[in-house]
Amino acid sequence: MKNSKVWLECLFSVFVVGICSVISVLLRNRLALENFAIIYMFGVLAVSVRCSRGPAMANAFLAVGSFHYFCVPPFDTFIIEDSNYAVTLVGMLTIALVTTTLTMKIRKQAEDALKREEQTKELYRLRELAEMEVQNERTRNLLLSAVSHDLKTPLASIYGAATSLLEEEDRLDPAERRELVQSISGESERLNRVLTNLLEMTRLESGRQLVRDWYPLEEILGAALTRLERALRGRSLSTEIPPDLPLVWVDDVLLEQVFINLLENAVKYTPADAAIRVSAHVGAGLVEVIVQDSGPGFAKEDEALVFDKFFRGKVEGVRGVGLGLAICKAIIERHDGTVAASNVASGGAMIRFTLPVGAAPPQPQTITEDSRHD
Repeated sequence: MKNSKVWLECLFSVFVVGICSVISVLLRNRLALENFAIIYMFGVLAVSVRCSRGPAMANAFLAVGSFHYFCVPPFDTFIIEDSNYAVTLVGMLTIALVTTTLTMKIRKQAEDALKREEQTKELYRLRELAEMEVQNERTRNLLLSAVSHDLKTPLASIYGAATSLLEEEDRLDPAERRELVQSISGESERLNRVLTNLLEMTRLESGRQLVRDWYPLEEILGAALTRLERALRGRSLSTEIPPDLPLVWVDDVLLEQVFINLLENAVKYTPADAAIRVSAHVGAGLVEVIVQDSGPGFAKEDEALVFDKFFRGKVEGVRGVGLGLAICKAIIERHDGTVAASNVASGGAMIRFTLPVGAAPPQPQTITEDSRHD
């Protein structure tokens, strides 16, 4: 393969000298001698740029020889009648060899620079892969830590309550049995929420496609409140959804999950006798939704981290995997919206997210008398 390349370069070298010679023969009675020297030097430069060192050097000698034969009087012979022409030939050969050498050096420097650039890119790629591996390992460790704690705790409670019911059934009064059953039910719901969030995050990261349609925001919120009926029982919850709020172009199942996660989060951090508020309004082509609680709020240093996977605020007695808000962020951003967390001046935390209004929803067709007959 290498030999064939060298032969091709040699042929190219001869071809270039041949072209220069043909031009020189056709024009040698019209142009001055220095013009022909320039023609051959262009040929030397072209071969130096394209070919390896051997063919380029050979081309320099061949070009000077052809210039001597075809352009230096007397034409078509290697005889030198004027010693000045000998100086010209030596000078031309020197320039040709220097041009070839310098071009070779420049080419080598360019190739070395390209190799260094490729090596640098490869190093960056390897570094990114290493960082990704470290991040994946960190995520796996966090997941293992979170899941081991948040799955073991409800499982232990369920196991303990079920064992008590089996072993102490005859000695338990109805109130105690009911309390144990409620404990099993509550911890089962908690376990289901943990698994749901883990599965939902996995689906989102694997590219789950949105199934979008036009929905009233109030309807999606109502579905979420129905699913959270037990968790919200006895809570002070107010909703403010304007009747003229436009329909939203969303995946209703995913947006319902957003409301569920935000409201569950608010219930966790809000005292039983404090208020939770959900409101919405439209402006500047966006529907903005605010979920506000009356809990301790976010620590100042945590506001930028609350949407990170597996991040949990340092509030005593509150359990969780740390995926609820991360899932909300992923869902809202998949809908081309934004989400932010902040503290309320009067106390409590506030999650604010926006959804683009988009184009107007299709209008229902009016049924006319003619269409009825059709």
